[in-house]
Amino acid sequence: MGVLTNLFKTKYLGILDIEFQINQDSKQNAYILELGIVIYEKNNDIPIYINHVNFPLLKETNLRLLNTKYCTTTDETDYKMKEVEKEFQINIKDIESIKNKSELISFIPDKNTKKKLKEIIKTNSLNYSDTEYTRMQKVIDKLSFNLFKNRLQNKYKHWYNQMINLYLNDPDVKQRTINPQNYLNLLKSYFKDITIVHKEDMDFIAINNDLKKYNVKIQNSITHYDIANYNQILIDKYGTAKLYESYLYLKRDYIDNTKDDELKKFDQNLREKLKEKMPVIKAHNPLSDTYFTIIVFVILKKYFSK
Repeated sequence: MGVLTNLFKTKYLGILDIEFQINQDSKQNAYILELGIVIYEKNNDIPIYINHVNFPLLKETNLRLLNTKYCTTTDETDYKMKEVEKEFQINIKDIESIKNKSELISFIPDKNTKKKLKEIIKTNSLNYSDTEYTRMQKVIDKLSFNLFKNRLQNKYKHWYNQMINLYLNDPDVKQRTINPQNYLNLLKSYFKDITIVHKEDMDFIAINNDLKKYNVKIQNSITHYDIANYNQILIDKYGTAKLYESYLYLKRDYIDNTKDDELKKFDQNLREKLKEKMPVIKAHNPLSDTYFTIIVFVILKKYFSK
């Protein structure tokens, strides 16, 4: 018996993670930007399909600003994108940064923080504790999630377009970019009898949005399993349910520091198979996150299922 035996009833088990492109029309709609996916067949602990692909950027003009944290590129492109990204960042301890980026204050998702920044500009002074600075900076850093092209002033649209161009011209992105209709039809052969494992709803929403957009129809409803159902158990045990941290804790306690040779072998074989597509394991690379999801899923099902 293998590690995956009895963990799913369908012909295939698919584990995936998606980094999103968000289009704002009447509401914010999530679509696939980067997809990491690993597929197993029943009674086989060795994956039969592994890939990391890019979907083309949507042609709609009101996409959310790309975030380097969720873009997998070459080191050179990553550096250049991070330099451009600084144009959209406010440093709470730098009055000149706050003044020069004052147009961005309206995008901060907290009224009190907005008010405090305006007071800093008005009084030209910083008068907060380190704890308060840390809290405010965390809130300020979330403004990027509200930066859609049509909301930006022209000088910021220039930097927005630079981010897009750097990403699209990255050699790794170019190599990974597929024809979405052809690719979804390839996955369709698996999706007809599959259990999809993911974390949170957005992955599944994005898949369904792209299936509709590219007119690829799946006859049967897709069975899916959300490991977020275990969030409270993970919080109670480790103080966090974040994917990467959960992976680190669970792997330490149930693979590395145990005599579970079956799980050790499963993990080792999987990492070997992933090397070709993912030389370096790095959080928010969607194939890395898929790997984390697989390990978390297997351990949760083996040791925490009721």
